[in-house]
Amino acid sequence: MKDASNDTAAGWPRNTLRALPILVLVMASACAADKSFQRDASWASHFTEAAERIEARARAVGLSRLHDVRAEQAELRGWMERLSKEMALGGPEAQGPGHYALGCGARALGQDAEARTHLEAAWNAGFREPHVAWARAQALSEHYRVLRLAAVATPDTDERKVREEDAERQYRELVLTLLRQAAGAEVPSADFGAALIALHEDRLDAALALLESVGTRHPWFVEARLLRADVFLLRAARRWGKDDKVHAREDLMAGRQALTESATTAESFAPAHLARARFETAAMNLTRPDFSGAVLLLTGGDPGPAKWGVEALDLAARVDPGNPGFACEKARFLNMVAERPDRDEPFSGALRQDAIKAAKHVLELDAESTCGRAEWSLAFVQETEEASRNGTSGSYQLKDALELLETTPLYAQDFAYQLLRARLLGAWADNLSQLARLQPGSPGAERRDQAIEAYRSALALEARIPTYWVRLGELLLARGTDPATKDASADLEQAEAAWGKSVRVNTRAPEVWLLEARIRVAQAQRQRARGEVAGPILEKAVAFLDSEFIRQRRNPDLQHELGRIRMEQAEETWEHGGDPSALLDQAEAAYTQAAKLSPTQGRLGQAAVRVARAEYAWRRGADPTEEAARAEALYRQTQPYLQAQKDEQFAGIDKAAHLQARHLLEQGRDPEPTLMRPRKDDGLEWLSRDRVVHHRATGEFFRLMARHSARTDPQKAEEQFKGAEQNYDEALKVEPSNQEVRLEEGHLFREWAVARKAAKQDPEPPLARGLTLADALLAERPNWPEALLLRAALLRTKDPASAQAREDRDAALKANANLAPGWKRQFPEDPPLNP
Repeated sequence: MKDASNDTAAGWPRNTLRALPILVLVMASACAADKSFQRDASWASHFTEAAERIEARARAVGLSRLHDVRAEQAELRGWMERLSKEMALGGPEAQGPGHYALGCGARALGQDAEARTHLEAAWNAGFREPHVAWARAQALSEHYRVLRLAAVATPDTDERKVREEDAERQYRELVLTLLRQAAGAEVPSADFGAALIALHEDRLDAALALLESVGTRHPWFVEARLLRADVFLLRAARRWGKDDKVHAREDLMAGRQALTESATTAESFAPAHLARARFETAAMNLTRPDFSGAVLLLTGGDPGPAKWGVEALDLAARVDPGNPGFACEKARFLNMVAERPDRDEPFSGALRQDAIKAAKHVLELDAESTCGRAEWSLAFVQETEEASRNGTSGSYQLKDALELLETTPLYAQDFAYQLLRARLLGAWADNLSQLARLQPGSPGAERRDQAIEAYRSALALEARIPTYWVRLGELLLARGTDPATKDASADLEQAEAAWGKSVRVNTRAPEVWLLEARIRVAQAQRQRARGEVAGPILEKAVAFLDSEFIRQRRNPDLQHELGRIRMEQAEETWEHGGDPSALLDQAEAAYTQAAKLSPTQGRLGQAAVRVARAEYAWRRGADPTEEAARAEALYRQTQPYLQAQKDEQFAGIDKAAHLQARHLLEQGRDPEPTLMRPRKDDGLEWLSRDRVVHHRATGEFFRLMARHSARTDPQKAEEQFKGAEQNYDEALKVEPSNQEVRLEEGHLFREWAVARKAAKQDPEPPLARGLTLADALLAERPNWPEALLLRAALLRTKDPASAQAREDRDAALKANANLAPGWKRQFPEDPPLNP
């Protein structure tokens, strides 16, 4: 239909509405055609009139009071089935007009994808009248707006940009071309058509100006108000991005008003209710960084966006209770809200249970629904991720979720499917790692491997979003730094390649640089383990993190990683004979910043610095007690949820106690009360530690106790040395390549041999085992001062005149003079030569 003469738009005729004798044609929408421009062919006339009848009937239903429309929709579907049969009988000439009529009918029934397919088929069949172009432009423009709002609702900035670019590329010129070809068609309002052109030309202010009075002049034309709300939302997003939050909020309020008017005018028009929910989804994400007020209130109190969205979806379901698409929209909405940190719910998990219930309802309505599968699985993924954040088990439902998800038909296994599957498998692996480390062949390791492949499948379909390259890189890094991994070098190389892909897309996302830093640290540790210098690669990692941009970001992970790198640099400096104090100061400063944002994470780092200060003090021959006590106090101030952080806390407390016990032992005092303190305080949690952490700490406990017992009770000492050996061996069963554990066990064997000599027993067996360990370490890490000094100590214990012992001692102390005080403690009668 053509609009009244006061509507103006370039390319659109200014004819008045024809007087129509019946309400049906007055209420006909976008697909109603100008008969003066129709073909004379009978099929075209027949199917066009049928389209008008279907749409007019659907509009009359939508404009009525809120009620269940399934009976009317069944009637319309019956009409469409007859049209489909007529089209089949009509042959080639009926195909274009027939698909057009079916497309208009599908739009009237809310089957948007089917409508676009039919209208495209009509176009391809050569039925290209202006009213067909107008109908197709309308359908494609509506889909474009759905995609644009979905992009605004996407939390990840880079993914949002990709979605916006795709929507523009696919629909901007196509819709504009169709709108130009629709010139001459009879449309509900010329201003409405001009507003569509302005929208697709990104002239949002002009679009709103054109739409301002359309709804008032044509109150039955609900689509104009829905378009106006979408344009307000898009302009709000643009203004919010420019930090014009005052006017952005005004646009959001205006958009909500337009949607309220739409829903009030057409209470039984389900798309009006769905539009409200999509609007609130986008608005909530748009205002995500704004914590000036509560945005999520689902129960009680003043209503907010989440409550408005749920209410709108419930109204849509009342209009058509049997529509699985509406149930899917609700499940998707609830899952979105459940992921927000600022959600408000009556009890923990209520939102997720509602989402699961909605997803189940989808599958009850349509057992083949891919949406139902995805949202049901996503709810359990979210539950598992939250359990992992809290350090608890929560993966028991994921097996069923994965099995259901994998029944998705091949044609529907798109990027979103691959991404959800990867996320599910990654969450599963993370949660299992809370219970125990991921051993090769274990369920957790298998899930991690599957997650890696799933992310690769997703990225093969869409490679422009850095976040997912980072996720892939994180999984590869985790596998590459696992001591049990067979080909760690390949995993680290692939992790670096994934990081490189993310950098080419976006160079400012913090998680990108965090991954880069972690990869560099892993590479540095591998270099050090081979006896190579790791300083340059660590300095490169610092260069990325210790910049003004990073320091100004409120991101505890970045600060914590900077502290970790400084700690690695301190260790590298110590191992080359330097003073690590300044680097420890810098590490502590970074951890202090992290503690302001994440107390547990930051305090664990601060405590680790104190332990390092205590250890270096002890190695220099000073008293470590004060620093070790401070470290222990800091560790006990933390209340970590994650198992990895718990293990870090356990190991740190043990190390602080062991350093104090060593000092007591060297003074001839009993170390047992100090050594027992962590076990008494931790109680049953002692048993839940990582096996390497547990057995290494227990081995050190027995080793120190054995040294104390050897002074007065050789038999007891012998049993304690055996206990230490057993625990170190158990740790090495889990991590055979762990150099630190093997070094400690090597010193255990030397101390055992010394005790045996003093007790007039054979020292040869422990000496032989210790030398085997030292030789193996030096084969892996040539000229490692610590291993050279271990071998020197073993050889000198075996033969005080050993030339090889002196050679190893001198080489070790030349490479790292910091080790000299430790040698003097062991062999005061054999001090090293002054440099």
